[in-house]
This record gives sequence, structure tokens and C-alpha cells, in this order.
Amino acid sequence: MTQELLYDRHVRYFKMVLTALPSRLQSEASNKLMIMYCAIGGLGILDYKFTQDEIKLYTEYVYSLLVPSGEGFRGSHIHELSSSEYDRPTIANTYCALCILTMLGDDFHTRLDSELIMSYVSRCQLADGSIKSLLDSTGEPCGEGDLRQSYMAVSICQLLKYKGPNRIDLDKLESYIMSKRTFDGGLGEFESHAGYTFCGLATLKLMDRLELRNWTKTIQWLVHRQISFTNWNQDLLEYEDCDIDDVGSHNGRINKLGDTCYSFWCSASLAILEAQQFVNRDAMESYLLSKTQSTVIGGFGKTDQHTSSPDPYHSFLALSALSLMSEETKLQAVNPMLVVTQDAYDRLSNS
Repeated sequence: MTQELLYDRHVRYFKMVLTALPSRLQSEASNKLMIMYCAIGGLGILDYKFTQDEIKLYTEYVYSLLVPSGEGFRGSHIHELSSSEYDRPTIANTYCALCILTMLGDDFHTRLDSELIMSYVSRCQLADGSIKSLLDSTGEPCGEGDLRQSYMAVSICQLLKYKGPNRIDLDKLESYIMSKRTFDGGLGEFESHAGYTFCGLATLKLMDRLELRNWTKTIQWLVHRQISFTNWNQDLLEYEDCDIDDVGSHNGRINKLGDTCYSFWCSASLAILEAQQFVNRDAMESYLLSKTQSTVIGGFGKTDQHTSSPDPYHSFLALSALSLMSEETKLQAVNPMLVVTQDAYDRLSNS
């Protein structure tokens, strides 16, 4: 098993994904924007230098997915319908589109109507503060409504640098997020979940409403998401839902197997809470590089490379985790709140 990050293979993998989806991923063609976001983000972390032709190709493709109303983006041309009444943007795809444009250095503020987009996003908010994923044909909020949508909605506002009247009700949103805290310190719908915990923490941070002193229990919960075996606890921990091969990985919930993506969600959450020093960086890096990194075609899988194939989502988040926590100096930094490359975030902040 290699302990080396295979730069060239990862670059080839992401470029392949941007050119043509592997057959096993073709069912995800309707999520093209999300796939592009992961691939372009991954290449950015690997310090790949996009050519001007590539930048033009990718940016124009993103703009081709802007719905006719200008209120946001669809995920793929598969969703493009002749009637704009049913050609609705989603919060997730608008977030992905803005992240892509930010990382490609596009001046999207001159081409997009932030008032239209934020009017749409703000109308997705319910009375309890939660945010749905889209508006239906009658203009009513519908779809999934959880901490993921809350995070992406606030991120859209940040990416647009929006200060106008069509704002999300932050007081209601904060109350909604706090209502999702569970007894053990995490956030989730019915039980603590690392992905939802990240979304809640990052949203509060972006809103400038995160009081670090109130999240000690959450730090403890996040630290214990990293799987560790020692001579003292191996007999207790090695059972059906806990594999010794997962040492160094993170799981998303208690009594679950390790999963590549949670290395980022947990590490980024701890970074937001200024507690990243509690991550066992060497163990995490060893797990990702020796277990889930594909030594054949590049990319990272969900779990062991022999049981799961690489995909853009886990590949991007593996590199993001390594960028945050590894001493691998060739990787470009990632902003843990907006999950874009740090240089892209800095350009946005200074524009």
C-alpha cells in the first residue's frame, strides 16, 4: 500500500471526469454541476493551472445552466424544460455554480443578478427558519429542508457578497440550527451526524454567530468520530460495524464504519471550532493514502480501494481533508467554511 499522494493520477482522474463520465457515474449526469464542482475543486487543490481555453469552456458551460428567469442554476441540461414554470433552479446547484465560477476566477458579479437569486433563495425559507431546496411551480418552498440547504443558502449569500433587501432571516435560521443540537453535542435530524454538524457550524460561522465557548461538547463528539484501535480497546471495538482497517478514518455517526468524506467534514468542523489539533493527522493521512486512494486510475473511493471505486465527491473531499490537516506542502489550501480553494476565497474577499 502506497503512502504517497499520486498527484499526476489524480489530475488525470479529474480531467477525465470533466471530459466524459465513467460508465458507473453516468447515472449521475443530472448532477453535472456538483461533479464539476468536485473536479475543478480537486484540480485547484492539486495546483493544476487551467488554460484560458479550459476556463472559457467550463465557465460558459456553467452559465448555460442558468435558468431563463435568472434566479439560479439547474444541475444539468437534462433538467432543461421548454416551460420555465417547471425549469426551476435549486439551492444546491446555485451553490455549486458559484463555487466553480469563484475557483475559475470569473467575475460573475457582473453577469448575474444577485437580487433575483437572493429573492429566490430567501423565499425558500420557512416560518421555522429552515430552508427548502427550491420553489415549486406555484412559488411555494418544496423539496428537502435541512441543515445542508441552510448552509448552501448562506454560502450563496456570501459568494454573491449580497447586502440588499432580499435577505434570509438570520435570527430564525439561527434558532432552527440550534434546535438541531442533540444530547451528545452533534447536530442532526434525529441523531448527531458529522455532515449536518459541519453544515450547522459553518453556517453559524458565516453568519458571525458562532460562540466557540458553547461548543465544547461538540468538539468531544467530533474527536471521537476518528476511529482508533489500541491494545486496550481493540477487543471492544472490533465488531461488525467497526473494522480494524478503518484506523485513522472518521465515521459520520456513532457505530458506523469509516468513510473518506467524513475525514473532511469532521476535520473542517474542528477547524471552524479552532480545535483541529485534536485530529490524529498522521493516522488520517495514512488511511486516505493507503486505503481509499486508487493507485490505478487516481481519485479516492468511499472506503477501501478494493471494495469501492473512486468518485469525484470522495476524491475532492479526501484532498480537502489532506489540504487542511496534512503537512503535504504541494497541496493548495482550502477554505473550510465555503469549501473552495483559499486563493479563490481570497480573490473573492478582495474583489
